[in-house]
Amino acid sequence: MADLQHWLDRWQQDRIGFHEADINRHLRRRLPEYGLSPGATVFLPLCGKAHDIGWIARQGYRVVGIEISRIAVEAFFAEQGLDAEVVESERFRCYRAAGITLLQGDFFDLRADDLADCALVYDRAALIAMTRAQRPDYFAHMLTILPADARMLLITLEYDQAEMTGPPYAVWEEEVRDNYAGRYDIDLLERGDIIDERERWRKVGLTALGEVVFRLEPRA
Repeated sequence: MADLQHWLDRWQQDRIGFHEADINRHLRRRLPEYGLSPGATVFLPLCGKAHDIGWIARQGYRVVGIEISRIAVEAFFAEQGLDAEVVESERFRCYRAAGITLLQGDFFDLRADDLADCALVYDRAALIAMTRAQRPDYFAHMLTILPADARMLLITLEYDQAEMTGPPYAVWEEEVRDNYAGRYDIDLLERGDIIDERERWRKVGLTALGEVVFRLEPRA
């Protein structure tokens, strides 16, 4: 991803075009397909203040998110009308309320014990926030910190990187498979061109924008 200060500045300046105004439609449709047990833990990397966080919790699941911006984390709880308990640790400032735990800090400071109960990863905005040079470290760290039986719902974007520099960055199916196929069976659920839904990106010269949804299941 761009350096951490870039994202801190974006939140400070309220330049958060990446924040979705509603619950992600793929999450709504796909989460029930996983058949998670009540109280199962869903992990959201680089979660921002996404409406998805609260929606997942309302389905009866625990949510753990990681986010670098304190502004984003505190905005989430304020907008949800939740009074969070806040605990400082060496690595994170931890906010907890209503089955939701948001860790304010660096994704790369996460350890396996932080996600020991994770049943599902929902990655809508994290992988595509990473530059191509940073993504090998992202894939490697994700595989290090996740339980072996954790599943994943992954959403990526595909477009001509020469037309737009990012973020968000283009992540093609081949790269997903090259990095995750060693542990997961990867099912491409759907792919669609959503450029007509992203007028601001068309204005900067993007001619096509593919949105791709993957389901990743641990290999037996």
